[in-house]
Amino acid sequence: MPSAFEGIGDRPWGWWLRANGSVIEDGDGGRWPSVLDAFWHGRLNMPKSNFAKEQLELMLRVMAAIERRPLRPAETHHDMFEGNFAFNRLYMLWLVSVGLAECEGRSSPLDAYLTDFGRSVLLLLQVTREPEWVDLPFTSVSALAFRREGDAAREASLRSFEHEVALRTYVFARERMQGDPSVTLTGMVEEGRVPIRRVIWSQKFPNPLARDDFFAWLAERVDRWDDWGTMAFRRGAGALTQHLFVMLDSPEN
Repeated sequence: MPSAFEGIGDRPWGWWLRANGSVIEDGDGGRWPSVLDAFWHGRLNMPKSNFAKEQLELMLRVMAAIERRPLRPAETHHDMFEGNFAFNRLYMLWLVSVGLAECEGRSSPLDAYLTDFGRSVLLLLQVTREPEWVDLPFTSVSALAFRREGDAAREASLRSFEHEVALRTYVFARERMQGDPSVTLTGMVEEGRVPIRRVIWSQKFPNPLARDDFFAWLAERVDRWDDWGTMAFRRGAGALTQHLFVMLDSPEN
């Protein structure tokens, strides 16, 4: 439920909430473990999920970019939404629909500006941000987020990530090969009239945990998958294996 205090844009959203022991009370009967929960699940009515933190980080990046227009080269909508202009437009429409942004008098929701409510939410997101996420590309934020979760939540996040990347030209995936936990790389191969996927690289691991840790490392670098797939296709699986393990040993990667 919107609060009468939401129109004050120079304070972080939720400054009026009351702490009662280990919970936050919103005055309307809602009790939350944190102010972020009160905003995300209470005010916006978002369902419980394993990726709330990464979505709050995306919201922060988009709203901060709106507030400091013109955009800097590193924070274009193309970068934030990985070139998905349909999602970009939908996201801006959603910000306007929930009152975080306003496009009245503007030619397009893409030119919307933050409301006082939006600015107060931006302040909340800035003061509660994960410090180590500041300089990461958003694709890395998604991977880093599920590394912090418990086993069940991490597995759900890994599966969600695998589903999101399944249609890429080159795809790393967790599998079992001859009973061993493995990571494979498949690529589209033009054979005959119908292109098919073929495994062009694979690596076995002693246990599922080691495999999943390696896959999480790969997920943080999803922007390099096409380059690595091209390397394996043109130079062979051995060249990619050597390249990846040199990177793993490098403190800069």
